[in-house]
Amino acid sequence: MGTMKFIKSKFTRIIMVLLSAALLAAGCDGANSVLNNSETAPEPVSNEKTAEFTYPMPGNIELTFMNESLTGIPEIAPIDEEYEKRTGISIKHLGGTPMTDQKFSLLLATGELPDIFLNTWLQYPGGPEKAVEQGYILKLNDYIDKYAPNLKRTLEENPDIDKMIKTDNGTYYAFPFIRSEAGRVYGGPIIRKDWLDELGLEIPETIDEWYTVLKAFKEKKNAAAPVTFRTLFLGERTGGFAGAFGVMGNYYVNDGKVVYGYLEPEYKEYLKTMNQWYKEGLIDKDFAAIDAVTVDKKMSSSVSGATFGWQFYIEKYNAAAQETDPNASYVAAPYPTRVKGTKPEFGQLDNAYAGTSSAAISAKSEHIEAAMRWLDYAYSEEGSMLNSFGIEGVTYEIQNGTPVYTDLVVNNPEGLSSDQVMMQYSHGTNFPMIQRDNNLPAKYSQTAEALDIWRNTNHEQHLLPAITPTAEEADEMASIMNDINALVKEAELKIILGNEPVEAYDKYVEQMKDLGIERALEIQQAAYERYLNR
Repeated sequence: MGTMKFIKSKFTRIIMVLLSAALLAAGCDGANSVLNNSETAPEPVSNEKTAEFTYPMPGNIELTFMNESLTGIPEIAPIDEEYEKRTGISIKHLGGTPMTDQKFSLLLATGELPDIFLNTWLQYPGGPEKAVEQGYILKLNDYIDKYAPNLKRTLEENPDIDKMIKTDNGTYYAFPFIRSEAGRVYGGPIIRKDWLDELGLEIPETIDEWYTVLKAFKEKKNAAAPVTFRTLFLGERTGGFAGAFGVMGNYYVNDGKVVYGYLEPEYKEYLKTMNQWYKEGLIDKDFAAIDAVTVDKKMSSSVSGATFGWQFYIEKYNAAAQETDPNASYVAAPYPTRVKGTKPEFGQLDNAYAGTSSAAISAKSEHIEAAMRWLDYAYSEEGSMLNSFGIEGVTYEIQNGTPVYTDLVVNNPEGLSSDQVMMQYSHGTNFPMIQRDNNLPAKYSQTAEALDIWRNTNHEQHLLPAITPTAEEADEMASIMNDINALVKEAELKIILGNEPVEAYDKYVEQMKDLGIERALEIQQAAYERYLNR
């Protein structure tokens, strides 16, 4: 994606490349903040209009919509009302069901499907081609030509995006969420800098330095859980501390070869270290069952001094802790290595298209054109501005041709952070669209600095793109990986918690081979090579 070009648009003059870090820091003074885009992200095209169609769409059509979250039915926000006003199409939210949840299979079996599914269709059993063949979702190729001029132009002008979002057979199955270049990194280690200063310690860079810091947090700051995190961060999402050992969970690429990290001997070394830390009380004893809310509570008190989290968690923790301790200071720490001065091999880095938050249309929908039009609006200039920066006159104004945030965002009267405000007025992420870098103003300079710290890794060269095995391969993969995924989770927890010795991991590796992991690697390698040849 580093070579991704801007999509040409007559509106491009609206978004100028300005100073970013300085402006983010300036946001804490309550002054209006100037918006900015990344030069490496594609800009959506101008609103394409056919001779027969203009927004808003007539007919007062209502579409049913299901997302991939289990948080229930969301409350109607200003962004929802604005979308309905502009498109002429209303949305009835049905809550969410992840692709991997059994409820999703039951939903398909009922045949009572929503008009639009927001989900990770690359995870569908048999792959997205199979979902099309089985009559659950539409093959979008012909409908894009008819009803999605903005997405069509986007793909024509950006062949790198076009390559990502179709199968090897050329099937378009969903409207994609494409991350901007800057948006691909959003998480990493977070640590209490005031504790480090008090103890005379530097921000840790190596695994050994992390051990020293966490031990000091426990013994000298009486931290009950020196480092806390959800199990999410022990797996493939970020690699967590595993990257320091030159390995991460799940599949990735080494020198053109697809690798399954859990098979690598370095993963055993990582588990050995985590087991040692857990036995010494350095890792939260509740990490196996902890949720995000509990992590937040522990981090904003004196229970924990380090975690893995998103960029704006830094702002959230600082704001919460400083209510009782003005000296509290949370900062980003780099992903760790084993050797001082070397670049981390792994961190958190998403593909520009990871398959998440992709919107497919039900093959049984009676409102195909309306669904296409509603989704296509996000790839227009107007839709992109709304999704990125909110509502003009409310969250931003145009000054000298440039969007500038209002005090509702920069100096919110209710004390909300900029990201909390914009969650109500925009779709900054995890929505079928091409993300723009909106550079939200941050109250704390530590927030602005985090991404530069976290993106300093070699992770890019290891990324496995959004490959699509054939339907037959995907069925075989699902059969193999269902058992292996359960086995890996069991092995990780038992060894870290000390229920089994570290040496038991050799037994689990052999079990993975017996379950067919080597065949799964063959399938992944073939799909990877086909992707490169698209």
